[in-house]
Amino acid sequence: MRALAILLALGGVAHAVPDDMARVYGLLESSRLDEAAPLVDRLRRDASVYPFAAGAWAYDHGDYAAAADTLETALAAGVLDPQLVGEARQMRDLARNNAAVIKGFVHRRSAHFDLAVAPGLDETLLGPALDTLERQWTEAGGDLGEQPAGPIRVEIYGDITDLAKVSPLTVAEIETSGTIALCKYNRLMATSPRALVAGYPWLDTLSHELTHYLVTRASHDTVPIWLHEGIAKMEETRWRSPFGGTLAPSQEHLLATGLRDGHLITFAQMHPSMALLPSQEDAGLAFAEVTTALQRITEGRGAAALRKLIGALRDGADVSHAVLAVTGETLPAFEKSWRAWLKTRGYKLHPELGMARLRFQRDGKQANADEDEDAALDKKPGSEREQRARGHVRLGTMLRTRGRLQAAAMEYEQASAIFGAGHPEVAGRLGRTYLELHAWDKAIASARPGIERRPESAGLKVTVGRALLEKGDDAAARPYLEGALAVNPYDPQTRCGLQKIYAALHDAREAVEADACKRVSAR
Repeated sequence: MRALAILLALGGVAHAVPDDMARVYGLLESSRLDEAAPLVDRLRRDASVYPFAAGAWAYDHGDYAAAADTLETALAAGVLDPQLVGEARQMRDLARNNAAVIKGFVHRRSAHFDLAVAPGLDETLLGPALDTLERQWTEAGGDLGEQPAGPIRVEIYGDITDLAKVSPLTVAEIETSGTIALCKYNRLMATSPRALVAGYPWLDTLSHELTHYLVTRASHDTVPIWLHEGIAKMEETRWRSPFGGTLAPSQEHLLATGLRDGHLITFAQMHPSMALLPSQEDAGLAFAEVTTALQRITEGRGAAALRKLIGALRDGADVSHAVLAVTGETLPAFEKSWRAWLKTRGYKLHPELGMARLRFQRDGKQANADEDEDAALDKKPGSEREQRARGHVRLGTMLRTRGRLQAAAMEYEQASAIFGAGHPEVAGRLGRTYLELHAWDKAIASARPGIERRPESAGLKVTVGRALLEKGDDAAARPYLEGALAVNPYDPQTRCGLQKIYAALHDAREAVEADACKRVSAR
């Protein structure tokens, strides 16, 4: 939005636009609010530009009511330069919407963040979110050489309709691309996991958006979208994993399919936003591509390559020369060699996984983690072998519903033998059945291979975590339940299980999980 305003203001106004105005826009776009404030004040004498600059500063500062009032007053008085009127109206409306959406939100501060969530169930997000963001600030911030003092504002909205109200995205674009979080207007904006049937990797997503914020600041907003997304995607798990990033099996499948079919998304097609790609599949493929592109750029060079790349762009190099400075290849040459490199990586097809699509819900009902796989089993016609396996699954589910657990387990075992161990949906059903039979070791053996093939599944992780808790192995259960929390934080089995574990370990997070256990159990 403001990038257009800058061009219009500098290129078409009747009077000489102060240099301070252009600098204000640049600083706001690069998330350097502290530097913008005195420049805004210096524009006070110019009534045709000052209200717009002041409104933009207030909006980015999170003072939505003041931003809306400032812009509305200027619009009503007719003092703004005509080139800025359209942008001022859009910003005023976004500010009003944002004020309404977060009215009554609960705020919690940490060392570097100010997080706002809706009261009630989403208050259980506060502790894990702030803990994760602080870890990401340390790890990704260290990688990028950018650790701002903050506080960095973070808002988690209850539904995708709220995200659409406070951003340039429409509900249709959100549903089509699966874009449910943004870094924009100097804040991190995300949708609550309760807006999706089985949650989503919300902690990695917050970390992804924080990485965007850090890259924007470090580069002075000079990084192109493909590179921005590649860095954010590669770094999004830094709060819990070593540097380098990995591809989930579902992403590997998309990439292998694209290579096989000769269908890859070009860097140019990713502009101006991944959110505008035509499908979740194309968006998923694009994210897989840029992750591997950054792996290629940093291969043997580590995080220093990111700092060098960002530094070159910040200092005025175009992207081709910045890539050249790091890799020895111009951007066209790099894109060609990277595509050739992809073909040597041996990415595998995982047709049984399909696309890990986000499933939105609007009725306020969310599945428990041990139910979230049940709607995911592919019902499309397949080979005779696949149809036979699905027949065993259907029969097993009927038997389990009627309490005939041993017979159900036998049917699921037969389906597993046909599909192969670890088929995520079969593994989930079989593991939960063995949990009900108190066959802890069999539950673990059934569900654990499924996690390897679908690491984003909260249900499979809860199954293994619960079984390990029943066996008395709290330490082994902990990473599985923490992994489930990172996807679906509203399951009592997860939050109450973590309370028990943290209490035994004398971990300070026990109090947070005790409160979360009560809240999610009472819903």
